[in-house]
Amino acid sequence: MQIEQLTVNDWEVLRLSDDTVSLDVVPALGGTVTALRRRSDDASLLWSTPWGLRRRGAWSLPGSSEAQMVDTYPGGWQTLFPNGGDTAVVGGVEWGHHGEARLTWLDWAVDGEALVLTGRLVRSPFTLRKRFALEGGEVVLDETVHNVGGEAVELMWGSQLALGGDLVGPGSSVATSASTVHPDPRFSISTSYDDLMPWPRSHGQRTVVNLSRLPGPDADETRLAYLADFDTPTVTVRSPDRRVGLDLTWDESWPYLWYSMEAGGRHGFPWYSRGYFLALTPGTGWPAHGLHEARRASATTTWVQPDEERTTRVRLRVHPEPVR
Repeated sequence: MQIEQLTVNDWEVLRLSDDTVSLDVVPALGGTVTALRRRSDDASLLWSTPWGLRRRGAWSLPGSSEAQMVDTYPGGWQTLFPNGGDTAVVGGVEWGHHGEARLTWLDWAVDGEALVLTGRLVRSPFTLRKRFALEGGEVVLDETVHNVGGEAVELMWGSQLALGGDLVGPGSSVATSASTVHPDPRFSISTSYDDLMPWPRSHGQRTVVNLSRLPGPDADETRLAYLADFDTPTVTVRSPDRRVGLDLTWDESWPYLWYSMEAGGRHGFPWYSRGYFLALTPGTGWPAHGLHEARRASATTTWVQPDEERTTRVRLRVHPEPVR
């Protein structure tokens, strides 16, 4: 594995690469991965926001927790911890939309054939360690959280990948070993979290939708659903012509997956009918509306005891370029 140090809009960016893939990691932005590419043809697999990685120190207007999150969101691959979705007040302080880990400054070092990032959160009593390694076309991420406080903490934890580029298009396919799907009532009319359906069906905004096929960018559609009951925690996404593909696998300690598809359905801020991406988020709980809603709707929050350490693993395998 090679590591190249770059400067992008005043941010230090580390480019990890081997013979098959490269990824760009921003240590001072919680180890966010802003790019994942197949080296043989430079195919891009992640989605970037229209503003991308804004210049470091750029001004932001006051606003809601979600607005502040969007201001600092470049797209790509981020850790959601210790909260997922809407802000939650815990221990007397707001944890913010998608939590604090995605913004935490992480120091970095090279450990053999791996990049190791470490840092301390401020609004919750945790240290975070992220270890990236490249193994023959696979990106392996080991994440460790450690409760350094003297109290047990209730939380949510996940890893969100916003997929786009050459991977996502009209007719892209999604395959998974999940067997059940919960709709999100905020995006599915006349439903509740209890309206269970078999994969790949889910309640959409207007009718039942097939989650295994992606709509085009002008479909005027937003999907949000929660997958569960995996045989093996895995999802495969392929481009319409099947020339670009990605396998996502993760640790069984994360039993759920958020499936979020934006295809021009979000009017107004932040996408103004031009958002087009598939976000997949394996994690400890659901729905994507903050800690308190996860406790109320599904009882899927997680408790971490004082001095307890948890580690989980995510793997991404980029499919090789097909022989023509």
